[in-house]
Amino acid sequence: MQILLFIPALLVFLYALYRLVKDDYIFIRKGISLEQAFDIAFITLWAGLFTSRTLYLLFHLHKGENFFVDYFSLTNGGLSLTGAVLGGTCAIYLISKYKRLPLGRLGDFLSLSFLYALPLLFLANAVLVKKNELLLVFLNGIVYFVLLLFFMQFLYPKVLNRTLREGMMAILFLLLFSLIALLSSLLISLNNINAFITPENVILVFLFILSIILLIKQERISSRTRTVRQ
Repeated sequence: MQILLFIPALLVFLYALYRLVKDDYIFIRKGISLEQAFDIAFITLWAGLFTSRTLYLLFHLHKGENFFVDYFSLTNGGLSLTGAVLGGTCAIYLISKYKRLPLGRLGDFLSLSFLYALPLLFLANAVLVKKNELLLVFLNGIVYFVLLLFFMQFLYPKVLNRTLREGMMAILFLLLFSLIALLSSLLISLNNINAFITPENVILVFLFILSIILLIKQERISSRTRTVRQ
C-alpha cells in the first residue's frame, strides 16, 4: 500500500531526470544515451528500495516476527527513507566505477531528480503517519521544496556553466538531507532524548560526516585547479 502512494513521486522523479539528461552535452559527449540513464536510474531505485525495506525491518522488527515473511508482507509495509538514500548512493557509486561513467554528473542529476520527488514523498507519507507527526511531515515537505528551488535557481546553472564542480550538488544534497533528517528526529525525540540514539540516526551521522569530508576534498581539488589556471 505504501509503495502505491509513492507512484506520483516516482513519475516526477523520472520526468525530472528526463528533462535534465535529454540534452546534456556531457552525457552526449560521453556517449550516454537517455535509455542508459534510465537504466541506471531504475537500478538505483531498486537498490534504494531493497536497502530501504531491509533497514526498516532490521530497525523495527519485533521479537518473534520472521524477517523473511515480513519482508513481503502487506501489513508491515514500512520503508526507511534513510535506507533508500544510502542504497541509492552506493548503487550510483558502484555503477559509475564499474561502467566508467562520470560519477559527479550522474550523482548531481539523480540527486536533483530525487529532490523533485521528495516533497511528494512526504505528502504521500502524511497519509500513513500518526496525527502528532503530521505537522513535522508537512514541514519537511516544505523544506525540501524550498531546497529544490535553491538547487534549481542557484546550483544547477553553475553546474551547467561549469563554475561549480561536478559532484558538488550531490554532496550538498547528501549533507542537507542527513542534517534535516537528524533535526527532524531530534524534534520527535525532545521528550525522550534517549530515543534519538537509534541505528538509523547513526547512519545519518555517518552520511553527514562523509558528505563533509567529500565537500572538503572537492574544495581542495577546485582550489588546486584555480591555482594551476592562474
